[in-house]
Amino acid sequence: MDDDSALVTRAQAGDKQAFAVLYDRHVDAIYRYALLRMPNQELAEDLTEDVFLRALQSLDRYRPQQPFRHWLYRIAHNRVIDESRRRGQRDTSLDHLHEQGWQAAGDEPSPLQAAIRAENVQAVRKALSDMSADEQAVLTLRFVEDLTYQEVAPILGKSEGACRVLLHRALKRLAQRLEPVGEARP
Repeated sequence: MDDDSALVTRAQAGDKQAFAVLYDRHVDAIYRYALLRMPNQELAEDLTEDVFLRALQSLDRYRPQQPFRHWLYRIAHNRVIDESRRRGQRDTSLDHLHEQGWQAAGDEPSPLQAAIRAENVQAVRKALSDMSADEQAVLTLRFVEDLTYQEVAPILGKSEGACRVLLHRALKRLAQRLEPVGEARP
């Protein structure tokens, strides 16, 4: 199995099959990122398609100093921001996650558990909607995609230290917004 850099080199030379392998290898991660950042499944699918189209069109500008997947995330991050600006709204809505019933396979919640989960999703969705695009992105990339600070930094166009600070502030804001009403703050 070829590594990404060899596949990119082949794709840059016009090998369509090499790009198809890259697509197959990374489409799920880019789609998952888009789905968490877009308000519905259709927009996430369109954005994912657009990311790969833009990647193909600008493949000659890719430089192997960064992993190919990170380059794709950078394109996706920029497209999420562009789409949100075009629509005149914040980056994300997690409504579709609850609507699609995201839960572990075989995890059939009781009605009480389902109600609590729905309330929690709504609270998280509201808290995230007030955050900046970079705060949403750093939370998604670190905790959903499980990337390191070293991997997140070039995607967001920031230093590792700036990403650490951004994540710290985002977590602090998220915790404050999710704090139960009436609970005293230290």
